[in-house]
Amino acid sequence: MSRPPSRSRPNVSLARALSKLGTASRAQARELILAGRVTVNGRTLMNPEVRVHPEGEAIAVDGEVVTRGRRVYLMMNKPDGAVTTRSDERGRRTVYDLLKDQDRRLFPVGRLDQRSQGLLLFTNDAQWANALMDPESKIPKVYEVRLDREMKDQDIERFRSGLILDDGYQSRPAKIKRLPRADGPWVEVAITEGKNRQVRRMMKALGYDVQVLIRTRIGPVALADLREGTVRILTPDEIRVLKVKTATRP
Repeated sequence: MSRPPSRSRPNVSLARALSKLGTASRAQARELILAGRVTVNGRTLMNPEVRVHPEGEAIAVDGEVVTRGRRVYLMMNKPDGAVTTRSDERGRRTVYDLLKDQDRRLFPVGRLDQRSQGLLLFTNDAQWANALMDPESKIPKVYEVRLDREMKDQDIERFRSGLILDDGYQSRPAKIKRLPRADGPWVEVAITEGKNRQVRRMMKALGYDVQVLIRTRIGPVALADLREGTVRILTPDEIRVLKVKTATRP
């Protein structure tokens, strides 16, 4: 007669365990592990695929034991020049410098490159973050973009149909419209993907240079009047609406 499996038997990879506990996304957890910053029961493990039990073992990051604590959801108005990383070997300001006394185990939901500005979400809820970043959720990310010159009508139509990027990736159809501004040619763009520097690369594929890029909205959550470089907690309604949208994705 076979013995029933023990609840304490290792059942997920270490990277997955950190994700389940809300410490980081799976990819960020792998980086932590490979950097030697993660211990299990006091022993440093550097294999992200080693099997552990997330509830039954003492998993620590930088010496601090990870527990399934309260979920935190923040939004930041990221300024131009800040990099979306915990530390920078070149000494540049990071988004974590702006988080100040917030929990350092929070991680960004997607990224904005150094020269991009605007809405950036942070959380310790890895499942929620992964669902938001999943293109199948079809949650729009909206940007206001100033270009080096006025966009041609035929290029706007090409943008709406999707473009082949510099690495051969075929982007999905996207929304775009001109914005009436006195300080140059601006457009508003909405995409449902989150490829690295995607809006800049889509514009480059059409021969345009992005001079300013500001993310103004993710789904129903808008940057609104949040001051540049500051952070606020998402409202219960904002969290609820985003959770509903990710839970009902096809």
